[in-house]
Amino acid sequence: MIIFVKLMRKIFLATLSGLFLAFSWPEIGIFPLIFFAFIPLFVLESQTKKGIQVFWYSFLAFFIFNAITTYWIYHATLFGAIAAFLINATLMATAFYLFHKIKKRTNNRIGNIAFVVLWISMEYLHLNWELSWPWLTLGNVFANFPSLVQWYEFTGFLGGSFWVLSLNLLGFRIMQIEKKRKAILYSLLILFLPIFISNHLVSDFNNLINETTHVVIVQPNIDPYTDKFNVGYEKQLDDFIALASP
Repeated sequence: MIIFVKLMRKIFLATLSGLFLAFSWPEIGIFPLIFFAFIPLFVLESQTKKGIQVFWYSFLAFFIFNAITTYWIYHATLFGAIAAFLINATLMATAFYLFHKIKKRTNNRIGNIAFVVLWISMEYLHLNWELSWPWLTLGNVFANFPSLVQWYEFTGFLGGSFWVLSLNLLGFRIMQIEKKRKAILYSLLILFLPIFISNHLVSDFNNLINETTHVVIVQPNIDPYTDKFNVGYEKQLDDFIALASP
């Protein structure tokens, strides 16, 4: 009975993380959920000794995340949708599994650093291979609120991923320690400093609002079901550049 209760608790924690991730996504839920979406998984990881269990519990969380946010792929192809859910969840779970193994062999601090490096490396890989699928990059969660992340001009959206992961780790840290004041203040600084910088950048932009800006929008008319996968990336990029050239 005790084993069953522990199993259900871990499944609940994994499911909770998956739901928090999914319902923080644009057009689905509210983005502040992303700032503590990983915490249930961190709790689960800290209470699980076997790496294979960490992998499968985190796989469940990330499969839920993928299925809810990208269910619409099945309108194009059911097989492609299932494959996308499985591949993406596997990549994410692998990063989390490696984080667990490194943390177990070293210490919490090195493990946490490794988690951020592994996750962002996984997202970078996902931007630069044949199965590229950048939609679920964590930095994209603020897509409907660009005023919060104007600093992406310096870091790119992977900087947003770093922001999200850091705040989740700090939130978990706050849960673990007794003297929370310093950690809470540090977390608030990490949360609000980028927003303050973003607002400052928006203000600078508003001061230039009367200047003339020329914008070019191009549509190369690439068939997303055939040409997109049969025409090379460089050829598609060249077509964009040619259309945008005066």
